[in-house]
Amino acid sequence: MKSAVAGLTAIVAAIIFVVVGIIGWSVGRGAVVASVGAVAVQVQTTVPHIYLTVATPDMLKTDVGPAVLPSAVTVPANSDVIVTIMNFDDVTPLTGAYTKFAIAAGIQGKFTSVIVNRANPNGPATAPAQTLAAVDPAIVSHTFTIPSLHLNVPLLASSRTTFTFHTGAAGTFEWHCQDPCGTGPAGWSGAMSVQGYMGGELTVI
Repeated sequence: MKSAVAGLTAIVAAIIFVVVGIIGWSVGRGAVVASVGAVAVQVQTTVPHIYLTVATPDMLKTDVGPAVLPSAVTVPANSDVIVTIMNFDDVTPLTGAYTKFAIAAGIQGKFTSVIVNRANPNGPATAPAQTLAAVDPAIVSHTFTIPSLHLNVPLLASSRTTFTFHTGAAGTFEWHCQDPCGTGPAGWSGAMSVQGYMGGELTVI
């Protein structure tokens, strides 16, 4: 297991470099301080934007995968945050009790999904962008789910998904894909059971 984690760590930088080159990277924030009566109020002026990538085992060059990279991100408390997830993986249908994860929850409004050409994800989209609140469970590839924040967004295959959510108080929250896309009879082994692959952490400060 140590060698698999070491291998993943060694290629994270390379994957991030490619993704940053494709769609950019911005996790900064800005604020101004306004005076309301005798009280100073900090007002958010720049919405933090985090970029994640669902990389396949072929991209990772490991036997374990897929993986969400980076597996740990930090965002400000009590703020709007934009998330864009580039998914290079295929469909793994949601079935049974898991079909509920085809419905978005905990985000502001709806999410936007654009089907892209994996070989040229920054090129022209293969279909018009869709603004969605839910998708057909049969065409889901992964989900970005933070149970403790009641946040869930389904991801389509070969897609770029963007949504906005509002953070609350400071804390550390785990995200985990709720689509059984790993190995084993039920699909919950392999990448699904290894932190840093289909699970990660959101730190709110």
